[in-house]
Amino acid sequence: MRCISVLYPMQDNEDFDFEFYKRRHVPLIRDILGRSLHKIEVRKGHSSHGGGAPTYVAVISIWIADWEAYEQAMAARTQELLDEVPLFTKVMPIMQIDEVFCEGTP
Repeated sequence: MRCISVLYPMQDNEDFDFEFYKRRHVPLIRDILGRSLHKIEVRKGHSSHGGGAPTYVAVISIWIADWEAYEQAMAARTQELLDEVPLFTKVMPIMQIDEVFCEGTP
């Protein structure tokens, strides 16, 4: 399994529209990714470890169960996702793809 982390920096991004993201962008992600999507998590930045402002206003984790299906879906519809970004933020995200090699709960 792989996990895509999408990190929206806090700096110059105070107006991130979480309601738009939840109402419109998450359903679009689900529609595009279809069966390749295992789960999606959207988190609001709360604070840094020391109690100051968070580094990221939003952190999104997109868990991919079927990487081949993901690649096919994104090849066909990436532009739809990119076109929506300016509708909820002024700052492009930082993205990272990770291989999940261990997971669990306490």
